[in-house]
Amino acid sequence: MTSKANTINSKPLSMLADSMEAAAESFDKATSNAPESARRTAKTAMRSIGNGLYNSFYGLSYGVVFSAVFLTELLPEAHSIRRALVEGAEAALEERRKIQSELKKIESVKTAQKKSLRTKPSKRVRKVVNALADRFEKATT
Repeated sequence: MTSKANTINSKPLSMLADSMEAAAESFDKATSNAPESARRTAKTAMRSIGNGLYNSFYGLSYGVVFSAVFLTELLPEAHSIRRALVEGAEAALEERRKIQSELKKIESVKTAQKKSLRTKPSKRVRKVVNALADRFEKATT
């Protein structure tokens, strides 16, 4: 009877040992994959937030513009509110064009400055190096 009791008692213990070993292995896998899982979760969260913001502002923009256009079309052509809406929209578009052209000018100036900064130091460096080389030649001769 003791051999039966030992085998019965040893099975639960071996099962417990196997389950603890499996848990330890899965814990090791989880800790090794944690940084990658965190990166994927962060990317997914940022994508979801970005999509939510895009949809919110798209809806807001669509609602404002559609409402203004709808209101404009409802009013008679000679109505002062309709004329104000049309002229305001045209003025906003013109101002946007001006700002874009100014930004392009600023960007072209910045690009030109970057190019000139790249070439100026190399000329200065050449002059300094040549002057030092001349000094060295005079000192050695």
